[in-house]
Amino acid sequence: MSRKKHLNVSIGPIENPDANKDRSYNELVCSVCHCEFDIGLEGGIDGYIGVLPVAFCAMCYFGLDEFFTHMHGCYDEDMDEDA
Repeated sequence: MSRKKHLNVSIGPIENPDANKDRSYNELVCSVCHCEFDIGLEGGIDGYIGVLPVAFCAMCYFGLDEFFTHMHGCYDEDMDEDA
């Protein structure tokens, strides 16, 4: 007898109650952590992945950059040049 765990997962667009909030051009919502950030003051990046609009706050952008750097072994080459 196997036990199955049931997950309550919603499929569809993410509902954001603050979607209609009045924001300036520089105020964005991070696509990863959903925090509000001002790209002009705090940094971060916004753009498109294919046709999907994305925005990353400075913390999530740095985390993704570190993830891809480690995944592709970019640090190995940098450390060899310094030695």
